[in-house]
Amino acid sequence: MSAFVVYNLELDGQGGATTLSDSDLPETLPEHGNRWVHLDGLGDDGREWLSSLDDVPDTVVEALFAEETRPRTIRMGKGLLLILRGVNLNPESNPSDMVSLRLWVTPHFIVSSRRRKLLSVQDVVRDLSNNEGPINTADIVSTLTETLTGRMATVITSLEDELADLEESIGEQIEVGQRDSLVKRRLEIIRLRRFLVPQKEAINKLSQESYAWMTTEQIAQVQEAANDITRYVEGLESLRERCLLMQEEFANLQAEKMNARMYVLSILSGIFMPLGFLTGLFGINIGGMPGTESGAAFWLFCAALVVLGGGQFLLMRRSRWF
Repeated sequence: MSAFVVYNLELDGQGGATTLSDSDLPETLPEHGNRWVHLDGLGDDGREWLSSLDDVPDTVVEALFAEETRPRTIRMGKGLLLILRGVNLNPESNPSDMVSLRLWVTPHFIVSSRRRKLLSVQDVVRDLSNNEGPINTADIVSTLTETLTGRMATVITSLEDELADLEESIGEQIEVGQRDSLVKRRLEIIRLRRFLVPQKEAINKLSQESYAWMTTEQIAQVQEAANDITRYVEGLESLRERCLLMQEEFANLQAEKMNARMYVLSILSGIFMPLGFLTGLFGINIGGMPGTESGAAFWLFCAALVVLGGGQFLLMRRSRWF
C-alpha cells in the first residue's frame, strides 16, 4: 500500500469489505459499487492522485488537503463535501484539540483524508473487517457521523464532573491551582464549542442534502446525531456560564479575603496610632519631659499605654467595629 493511502476498500454490500492494492486505485470516478479510499493528507502524493481523477473539482482537492478546516457541508461537483471534527482521543492528547475528517461523497465513491489519526474511522474499518460494518457509501457517512458524535459524550461528561468538583472545592476553601484549573477547563470548553456549533449546522444540512442517496433509516441516524450535537452545544453553553459564575465567585472570595485582612490591619492601625504618637512624643530628648527624675516613670508609662490600648479595644468592640 502506498504511503499516502491509509485504506483502499471495496464494500461487499453485506457489512464487509475487501482491501485492495495500489494498482486497484480508481483512475476515473466510480459509477457503480461502493469504494472508499482514505488518504493521508500530510503529503502531496494523495493530492496528485486525486487531481488526476476525472470529474473531481479542484475545489474538492483543496478542501480535502487544506491545513485548516471548519465543519461544513456543501455540494461540489457530482458529490457532497463533508468536513467534520472529532474529539482527539489519541494517547497524550487533549480531547478539545479536535481532529478533522474530510470526505467527498458520491453515491458509489468516498474519498476521505486525515492529518491525524481518528479513532472513529478505525472503528468503522474494524467493523468492516468483522463483516459488521456499513453496506454502502451512504451508510459509511451516517455511521461516521454517529460515531464521531457519540465519542463526544464522554468528553463533555468528564468536563461537567471536573467543573462540579471544582465548584465544590471553591465553595469549601480557595486553594492554590484552582484558578489555573478553572482557566484550563474554560479554554477546553471554548475550543470544543468553536467546532461543535458549525458542526451542528453541517450535520443538519447533511440530513437535508442527502435525501437522494440515503435511506430513511440513514437519514434518521444523521438527524439523531444532529440532535445529540445540539444537546452537546447547549451543554457547553451551560458549562461556559458556570465557568463565568465560578470565576466571579472566585474573585469575590478573593476580594472578601483581602478585605478581611485589610480590615484587621485597619483595626490594628487604629489601636496603635495613638500609642505610637505617645511613644514618639515621650521619646524626644529635650528638657522638661515629665518623669525623667523618677525611676518608676517608665513602668507607669507602659501601664498607661496598656490601659489606653485596652480602652480603645473595648470601645471599638462596643461600637461593633469587629
